[in-house]
Amino acid sequence: MGGGGNQNGSQVNVYLDLGPEDTKPIICLDFDGVIHLYSEPWKGPGIIEDGMVPGFLDWAAEAQKYFRLVIYSARSRTDEGIQAMRIWLHARMIEWYEAGGSLTVQFNFEFAYEKPKAFLTIDDRAIQFDGDWSAMGTKQLLSFKPWNKRAL
Repeated sequence: MGGGGNQNGSQVNVYLDLGPEDTKPIICLDFDGVIHLYSEPWKGPGIIEDGMVPGFLDWAAEAQKYFRLVIYSARSRTDEGIQAMRIWLHARMIEWYEAGGSLTVQFNFEFAYEKPKAFLTIDDRAIQFDGDWSAMGTKQLLSFKPWNKRAL
């Protein structure tokens, strides 16, 4: 299943491979700008200063009924980064429950060291490729802004 060892041999909830009971398709979730607001500049894999993107846990509570939710980020390369994401997410889940989130929801997020084979990826810094490279003009790419950096 989703548990496994890491580079140091310690146990963390990390995506390794689909087991027989894990037949739900995977949604790969970026962390910064998708789950974590990421309004402050990057300060390292273990430093997470902002709050949560509004509505994420409500969405995740429903989505996990149909998908495995696997978090993969630039932070995922280190044990420190994965641990920081786990601690941060746990604190946000407690806040969600205390604010009236359903106590019957038990979240099951997995963390990946490598990008998993996903059915779908949700990322704030991506463009959907439709098979036409001519639609990927450098002017369009250079002017790209993630959702939280666009003018309203």
